[in-house]
Amino acid sequence: MDDPLGPAQILRAAHEVALSRVDGPLVLAVSGGRDSMALLFATARWARERIAAVAVFDHATGQHATDAASLVAAEGRRLGLTVIRERARHAGTTEAAWRDARWEFLRRVAASYRSRIATGHSRDDQLETVFMRALRGAGARGLAALAAPSPVVRPWLAVSREEIARWADTESVPFVEDPSNATARFLRGRVRHDLLPAFEQAAPGFAEELLGLADRAASWRRDVELLIDGMHPQRAASGALRVPVGPLVATTNDGRAVLWQALFARLGIALDARGTRELVRFTSSERRGAMVTLAKGAVALRVADEAGDTFELRRPLGIERRTIDWSGHGSALPVRLGSWRFKRLVSGVAEQSTNVWEVGLPADSPVQVRRWQAGDRIRTRDARTGRRVTRYFAEAKVPALDRGGWPVVLVDGEVVWVPGVCRSIAVPHRPGRPDLIWYRCEREHYESW
Repeated sequence: MDDPLGPAQILRAAHEVALSRVDGPLVLAVSGGRDSMALLFATARWARERIAAVAVFDHATGQHATDAASLVAAEGRRLGLTVIRERARHAGTTEAAWRDARWEFLRRVAASYRSRIATGHSRDDQLETVFMRALRGAGARGLAALAAPSPVVRPWLAVSREEIARWADTESVPFVEDPSNATARFLRGRVRHDLLPAFEQAAPGFAEELLGLADRAASWRRDVELLIDGMHPQRAASGALRVPVGPLVATTNDGRAVLWQALFARLGIALDARGTRELVRFTSSERRGAMVTLAKGAVALRVADEAGDTFELRRPLGIERRTIDWSGHGSALPVRLGSWRFKRLVSGVAEQSTNVWEVGLPADSPVQVRRWQAGDRIRTRDARTGRRVTRYFAEAKVPALDRGGWPVVLVDGEVVWVPGVCRSIAVPHRPGRPDLIWYRCEREHYESW
């Protein structure tokens, strides 16, 4: 009989298999606990070239959190790695608040390095997560837990916490023990120390059966993702997700519930039961421009464009989209305002422009840039006495949902330009005007939706 593998062989094999399945660099999420510190040391030894940075988040919950972050920073730098450390401005009080703050930080770091996040989650973490989700009545999507299809790399998800601990002890990996791990104050602690041992004692093999259920749920989720890929969803320039109406309309209500949840998950949004029911009902609406607003401000709407009849899914509006308010002179428009950029153009070429994303503004006149307001009117070649901007929005096929965040430019108090929509006869377009400063407005690709 072959000798059983030791912890070093088990961890290295799992590590190599996981990293072989993904390309590109990794940001290691390291908390200072034993499992994540083991991931740091193991990856530095076995796949150092894959590490873009080490990310550590101090939750500001006390000296323990600061000590843990300091240990990660010190050890990461000693290993010659880039360390990104951040401290929460306000200490959260719940497990959910801590998790949300930590993952928001990790995603920002990973995006800046164009990398995937790697964590030290173990088989025991998966078991605890599945158990807690089962307590909350999760369906197949939730029961997949940490094994669900994800851009996050979890090399040791099939490795037990005990095996990681044995390797860490052998390698003298330093770590800081989280005091919350030893208390039943939070749900995960009660599950770890009380509930799971009690269930296992009452029904030996319970843990393996629960993990098997999670594996089947994860396999089902992978099948759903393949189905979504077959719908050919497209990312809009705004960051929204667009999918054809047909597949959602053609399936059953149960099928719609599954598809809507999977689609919004691609925007990083987990739908609750109420939101899912609203979307199932919304699917049958045939009115173009119809929309539904979900919890926390996410939106689904039905639009028609060159791609045909589609549903558009959007994240909640970010605060930067709402801050459009500037006053000054035409010679000094801001480079960035909300989610819009104003680029100054070279004179001569720009003066010949007929592009409604470009305009010439008087250099010394008072200029204001603000959000569009209901009732705004503009004088154009087709309507010299004035016409509501909403008419031009409709002609430009700008959805009603977008109009409240659209910039409007005024000169001497008169609306003269709605970028990408229309320009006024009040700003001459003819060449040879040295007093005009030409600008192009560009809509940023932002991830706040």
